[in-house]
Amino acid sequence: MDQVKLQYFEDLLWKRYTELQAVEERLAGPGGLGEPATSAIGELAAYDQHPADLGSEVYERSKDLGLLANTRRQLGQIEEALNAIERGTYGICRLCGGSISEERLEAIPETDRCVACSSAAKFPDTTERPVEETSLAQPLGRSFTDEQGSWEAVADYGTASSMPKEEKELGGGQRT
Repeated sequence: MDQVKLQYFEDLLWKRYTELQAVEERLAGPGGLGEPATSAIGELAAYDQHPADLGSEVYERSKDLGLLANTRRQLGQIEEALNAIERGTYGICRLCGGSISEERLEAIPETDRCVACSSAAKFPDTTERPVEETSLAQPLGRSFTDEQGSWEAVADYGTASSMPKEEKELGGGQRT
């Protein structure tokens, strides 16, 4: 990559870095996560509030925590990209060693992977079932997986508009 392009991407990274620093300051500073939750909602104490009354505030605070973590992650990626410029490895995929296209660097200047390696990392093999299913299947003696026809298996226990098959066979549910 020529020096002019490299300088362009460095300027782009610094611009993005200062924008994200401002976001981090707003999220973590006064009026945000930098003060106790009771101050943020205007209450002296939270002990006299019903938990449902605090639900929206707790949701907003947890959302802000997630945004702050994401912002800090992006800042770290930008710092790594700026270090890569200094080392002379900017624009080279860290996984396969190939060059990262300028179009991709324009869209995501802090990236360290080419499109092919990034796509492979984003979509892992999802054919495995959750680990909880194996531990729950044995004690309960049953499991409902798509291969066994989940709907049919669950319908045997009854639905909102019908009775289970066992009750019908026993003559249950007949009203006089």
